[in-house]
Amino acid sequence: MGFEKWWLPPAPEVKKPRSLYNAASLAYLGDCIYELYARRHFFFPPLSINEYNKRVMDVVKCESQDLLLNKLLGEDFLTEEERDILRWGRNIVSSKTRTRKRAGIAVYNRASSLETLIGYLYLTNFKRLEQMMFQLGFTSGASSQNIADELRSSFQKTTSTSVQSQQPAKR
Repeated sequence: MGFEKWWLPPAPEVKKPRSLYNAASLAYLGDCIYELYARRHFFFPPLSINEYNKRVMDVVKCESQDLLLNKLLGEDFLTEEERDILRWGRNIVSSKTRTRKRAGIAVYNRASSLETLIGYLYLTNFKRLEQMMFQLGFTSGASSQNIADELRSSFQKTTSTSVQSQQPAKR
């Protein structure tokens, strides 16, 4: 991954972003950075603009971000400091009522917390941001993989397996 180090504009040097910015500001920045990762991920192989847009939109919607956050939490990938940033970012108040109604407030808040963490890491630890995005499945090579669809299918398999294991045995 090292050769992509400067594919994003360099972040301003900010020692303590939490003392300068509120969670909503970091989520605003994180939303932009996250979408750039999604666009870069799907840029190869060449596709139509409509197909690029469809794939990116599938990954940037809050339901997909919630699934990706659950993946990180399930793999115990995040540090305690990063989990603290997630808790801080979960409390963002937003006026995006259509999105909140479609996905639900809990899903929307978890997605916002992931965006807050991405914005925070962009300002403080770009290397860790790259590690996290790679862990989520974002690559810079040729990929037609739809990250969100893959996560949904693996989540459905896990959920159906755990539901079956919780059911009492039939006699």
